[in-house]
Amino acid sequence: MGKLSAAVGALALVGLAAGCSSTTTVIDHPSGSSSLAHVGDALGLKTASGHAFDVTVTQVVDKAHSTGSTSAGKNKRFVAVLFKVNGASDQAIAGDANADANLVSPDGTAYFPSHDSLSECGSHSSRYQVAAGGSTTSCVAFILRNSVKIAKVQFYPAAGSASVYGEWLVP
Repeated sequence: MGKLSAAVGALALVGLAAGCSSTTTVIDHPSGSSSLAHVGDALGLKTASGHAFDVTVTQVVDKAHSTGSTSAGKNKRFVAVLFKVNGASDQAIAGDANADANLVSPDGTAYFPSHDSLSECGSHSSRYQVAAGGSTTSCVAFILRNSVKIAKVQFYPAAGSASVYGEWLVP
């Protein structure tokens, strides 16, 4: 819910108070670059307590598969998003990408994780725990209608309570 509140709050501030600064900042370009982030780009983010870490969307698997007998439903599909999380500070970090990630369609509609188990995720769960300087892979499952296109992947550290979030364009 914090992620949704942060997104709604940021949009409301932009719409109602043009020219005023917001405490939520989108990080939408890789470090050292002025272009928008794409799948494969690492973005430098911070936890709510200010610990730095890097997140890379390594893969978006559109039309992923359930590991069990669960179905996405009629006219729906599974999507798996794999994130590489690197500890960039001297502190360990931990979180749950199910609380941090969402997909956005071209019309701006946000889609939240479905918490399903997908074969494309392999042994990677949505939870991540990274030692200082270490890295891990996290995987998040989504269910979308077949007609929905994916425009962006967003990652809101600490379920939206951190001051910055990452955004990647999906081809």
